[in-house]
Amino acid sequence: MVRTLAVWLLAALVGLAAPAASSPSIEEILEEVDPWVVEDTTRILTFIEAHNAKTKETLEGSPRWSSIRRDLAALFGVDYIGSPTIDETGRIVFQMRITGDKAALFYVDRPWSWPIQITPNGWTDRGLEIGNHRIDPEGRFLYLQVMVHGDENWDLYRFERDGTHRVLLEDRSVRYGLPHIVDDDSFFFSIDNREQMWLAQYTVSTGIVDTLYTEPGAFFPVDHLDGRILCLRYLSFSEGQLIEFDTETGTVREITEPHLFWSADYTRDGRVVALTDALSDEEEFMKLAMFRPGDRPVAPEEMHVVYDPGVETDGVFFQPESGEAFLALNRDGYSDLVAVELEGKVRAVPMPGVGIVDGLHANRLGQLVFDFSSPSTPPAAFYHERDAKTPRPIGRVSDFGYDFSDVQVEVIRYPSTDGTEIPALLYLPPGVEKDGANPCIVEYHGGPPGQSRPWFQRNIAFGLSRGVIYLFPNVRGSTGYGPAWERADNLENRFQALEDAEAAIDHLHTAGWSRPERTAIWGASYGGYTVNYLSVHAPEKFACAVSEVGIADIDWTNLHSDQTFLAGWEKEMGEVGSPLTRRLSPLWEAEAITRPLLLTAGFNDPRVPASGPRRFAAVLDRLGKDVLYYEEVESGHGAIGKSAAIDAYARVYTFLFDHILSD
Repeated sequence: MVRTLAVWLLAALVGLAAPAASSPSIEEILEEVDPWVVEDTTRILTFIEAHNAKTKETLEGSPRWSSIRRDLAALFGVDYIGSPTIDETGRIVFQMRITGDKAALFYVDRPWSWPIQITPNGWTDRGLEIGNHRIDPEGRFLYLQVMVHGDENWDLYRFERDGTHRVLLEDRSVRYGLPHIVDDDSFFFSIDNREQMWLAQYTVSTGIVDTLYTEPGAFFPVDHLDGRILCLRYLSFSEGQLIEFDTETGTVREITEPHLFWSADYTRDGRVVALTDALSDEEEFMKLAMFRPGDRPVAPEEMHVVYDPGVETDGVFFQPESGEAFLALNRDGYSDLVAVELEGKVRAVPMPGVGIVDGLHANRLGQLVFDFSSPSTPPAAFYHERDAKTPRPIGRVSDFGYDFSDVQVEVIRYPSTDGTEIPALLYLPPGVEKDGANPCIVEYHGGPPGQSRPWFQRNIAFGLSRGVIYLFPNVRGSTGYGPAWERADNLENRFQALEDAEAAIDHLHTAGWSRPERTAIWGASYGGYTVNYLSVHAPEKFACAVSEVGIADIDWTNLHSDQTFLAGWEKEMGEVGSPLTRRLSPLWEAEAITRPLLLTAGFNDPRVPASGPRRFAAVLDRLGKDVLYYEEVESGHGAIGKSAAIDAYARVYTFLFDHILSD
């Protein structure tokens, strides 16, 4: 009781008390909030403690809480194997979570052999989280990115083949890009302090970092050959440019005109093979093209099409020694695998089943490893040898007897306000009827250029078991349907994409699946932005909303997150301070919110800095809105670790079910 009174006293001090009869304007509220919401640590922690306590008291006091958390904890016991790579010796390195809270790095020297753990167990207690890794092709060592509590400021570790390891670069104020290995003593990589980026070279024997080049904005090394470093200059989600840095002369040249590039690699004879829309008409998909760099940017007509898939390509891995590219093709969210030789010969690569492939990697012998999952198949990593009939799993984790075969998904299309058919994934529980009484959740993906796909998701299996219908729209601006579809939400067109998102709710109601009081909306990151926007513009169409790490004020997020991406964001969303970004930002119309809202943030989030959702929650409090806010203090852009994920999902589902399930 003393604890509860203390919490509510703190709440009153930070503005959680009921508003006065005449509510202040949003501008007036922000005059009070903005001076402390970013840097006043004492006030921030007090705010977080009070809100987290209120949210926990509200949700954990629900009669549904215990059963929801128990069932989610059981489902999240199903672990995974993923992110595999393979060297020339046949050693496969991968991430696996079997009994711990977080994944560790393992290796096997052949599929189904006993896995050997690489990263130490003690890292979890220190808040360390492993990221991407890059292996030496000869198998002598590997490099690993490691962050702390989700901050995405990646440190670099080196692990030798015998398991010994050391930190090469460690700095909580910058992030180090994944190395591009030159030899056993040096590599090229990027350094980024979120204000500026540098191309650099590291010498292992001396520990010396040599910065080679910098320019405004974002650019990333993607390959190197004979003292030349191929880089992708980021212009926006929809546009990029290939540039080349010469380590001998210290000069940079532009080797392509601006187009959309998703991958680029050198061939052994110095040409570049890239996935690009440079040779595509407006409504076409990207093509795998090849060209030889020159003294001026290569025009599209000087490029040669190696392969035209005719559909979206999710991922490309080019093996320079064998001269073969492996592509994961995307057909309405499901994958096909092909291998393409530079002369244009194409062969199909067998799939483990109907599902989604990710994370391709191959050695010069043509041995391929990749991730695979499906709506009813937990994620696993697979190994395939050239000419083999089927790929083999690298290993298997237990599903503890849970049967996910009832998880069924259908790709549908529904009409938007202008008549355009919007693709979406519809999950239906067994035996559901169109009686308008079903609980429904519309979930919006992040990005913006993400895609909702029929991955294996434990929380969907849980919701279906409770009779919930799910709809995952892929509105204009999503990937998976070609460059024109991805560009279709830029600037003023974003309003139409948001109407696409609203039309998803309408479809559930007009199709007879549900009605407003039984419908919820949910999204994270840019999906959280969509939820915030719809909470302002269409609150009559749903019962409640969940916005996880979501944007409320576009200008605020752009000015407080990674500045190297600012120019690209402005091409997508509008210039900072413009009337467009103001109209697109739901914060300024927060008075229109009439439905209960659960907001979350991650204290260490570098993408949607926590000050944004925190600021939105403070405004909604002062306006007297029905809002719960929870900020995870040891996470970034999403829950870190299994136990944190279980708690996060339990909070969300308790909030949703308390509003859309009948008693």
